[in-house]
Amino acid sequence: MKAVLLFFALISLPALAQVKLPTSEAGQVQYQEIVRIGDGKGPARPIYDQICTWARQRYPMANEAELHYDPQHGIVFVRSLFPLGDETVRYTLTIEARLGRYRATITDLIAEQRGGLVQPVRPVSSTAEEMARIAADSVRNTKLIEQIADEQAELYKQIDGSCRATLSSLKQFVTNALAK
Repeated sequence: MKAVLLFFALISLPALAQVKLPTSEAGQVQYQEIVRIGDGKGPARPIYDQICTWARQRYPMANEAELHYDPQHGIVFVRSLFPLGDETVRYTLTIEARLGRYRATITDLIAEQRGGLVQPVRPVSSTAEEMARIAADSVRNTKLIEQIADEQAELYKQIDGSCRATLSSLKQFVTNALAK
């Protein structure tokens, strides 16, 4: 009986390594947060101004990020990257200031390896079984496939943490500044 339980536990481990990221209605990876400021009735301009200040402080290097400001519509667009070990993840952040709130959305996540491999970040990391099925006969080393699946799962965990940290940083900055 113990051997059977151990067998099923070992089989289920690769499935546990799979990482799911939040998605939009279209099924693409998307982090989105709507934050109410104060009573939710304040003007949008002070919120927009704080968003701009946060963006300039968070992305000071022109070569690291591309910033676009649309004061007429209260929108800030950011294209930047997260350096994560040997990989870089590019993303787009759109922040829209509205009456008493703002909406921040991270989309268009693309992972780039130093060797030049570029691929969009999918909603779910691949399991070793999926990778083995795709590789078919070209890769016979199951340990290598498992290692690659584990590395992808770890990358997805780091992406998730970086996206959530970015949204948290924005929320803390804007809410603290406007609470005064």
